[in-house]
Amino acid sequence: MANFYFSVGLDNDRTLCVAPLTNRKIAMAGVEVPDPSGYFLYERRGSEDFGGVEIIAQVFSEEAALRLRDMFNMA
Repeated sequence: MANFYFSVGLDNDRTLCVAPLTNRKIAMAGVEVPDPSGYFLYERRGSEDFGGVEIIAQVFSEEAALRLRDMFNMA
Protein backbone atom coordinates (compact mmCIF):
# COMPACT_ATOMS: atom_id res chain seq x y z
CA MET A 1 0.00 0.00 0.00
CA ALA A 2 1.39 3.40 -0.94
CA ASN A 3 1.40 6.06 1.74
CA PHE A 4 -0.85 8.78 0.39
CA TYR A 5 -1.17 12.10 2.23
CA PHE A 6 -3.94 14.49 1.21
CA SER A 7 -5.06 17.65 2.96
CA VAL A 8 -7.16 20.76 2.64
CA GLY A 9 -7.08 23.85 4.84
CA LEU A 10 -10.32 24.59 6.66
CA ASP A 11 -9.19 27.85 8.24
CA ASN A 12 -6.00 29.38 9.70
CA ASP A 13 -5.83 26.81 12.49
CA ARG A 14 -7.40 23.62 11.08
CA THR A 15 -6.51 21.19 8.32
CA LEU A 16 -8.52 18.18 7.19
CA CYS A 17 -6.28 15.24 6.25
CA VAL A 18 -6.45 11.75 4.77
CA ALA A 19 -3.28 9.83 5.59
CA PRO A 20 -1.85 6.99 7.63
CA LEU A 21 -1.42 7.91 11.29
CA THR A 22 2.00 8.01 12.87
CA ASN A 23 2.46 7.05 16.51
CA ARG A 24 2.94 10.74 17.28
CA LYS A 25 -0.38 11.73 15.70
CA ILE A 26 -2.14 8.90 17.58
CA ALA A 27 -0.65 10.26 20.80
CA MET A 28 -1.81 13.78 19.86
CA ALA A 29 -5.33 12.40 19.38
CA GLY A 30 -5.32 11.01 22.90
CA VAL A 31 -7.34 7.93 21.96
CA GLU A 32 -6.55 4.26 21.64
CA VAL A 33 -6.36 3.05 18.04
CA PRO A 34 -6.60 -0.76 18.12
CA ASP A 35 -5.68 -1.14 14.45
CA PRO A 36 -3.52 1.71 13.08
CA SER A 37 -3.39 0.26 9.55
CA GLY A 38 -5.02 1.91 6.58
CA TYR A 39 -5.88 5.57 6.21
CA PHE A 40 -7.53 8.01 8.55
CA LEU A 41 -9.67 11.06 7.96
CA TYR A 42 -8.64 13.46 10.71
CA GLU A 43 -8.60 17.12 11.58
CA ARG A 44 -5.29 18.65 12.64
CA ARG A 45 -5.41 21.80 14.77
CA GLY A 46 -2.56 24.15 15.58
CA SER A 47 1.06 23.47 14.80
CA GLU A 48 2.82 20.12 14.52
CA ASP A 49 4.43 20.70 17.92
CA PHE A 50 1.53 22.20 19.86
CA GLY A 51 -1.57 21.08 18.02
CA GLY A 52 -4.18 18.42 18.34
CA VAL A 53 -5.62 15.69 16.21
CA GLU A 54 -9.24 14.55 16.04
CA ILE A 55 -9.76 11.24 14.27
CA ILE A 56 -12.99 11.25 12.28
CA ALA A 57 -12.90 7.98 10.32
CA GLN A 58 -10.70 5.07 9.26
CA VAL A 59 -10.64 3.39 5.84
CA PHE A 60 -8.59 0.37 4.83
CA SER A 61 -8.13 0.65 1.08
CA GLU A 62 -6.31 3.03 -1.22
CA GLU A 63 -9.52 3.33 -3.24
CA ALA A 64 -11.42 4.57 -0.19
CA ALA A 65 -8.65 7.08 0.60
CA LEU A 66 -8.82 8.40 -2.95
CA ARG A 67 -12.61 8.69 -2.74
CA LEU A 68 -12.30 10.77 0.45
CA ARG A 69 -9.71 12.95 -1.29
CA ASP A 70 -12.14 13.59 -4.12
CA MET A 71 -15.12 14.21 -1.79
CA PHE A 72 -13.24 16.90 0.14
CA ASN A 73 -11.33 18.38 -2.85
CA MET A 74 -7.96 17.67 -1.29
CA ALA A 75 -4.57 18.07 -2.89
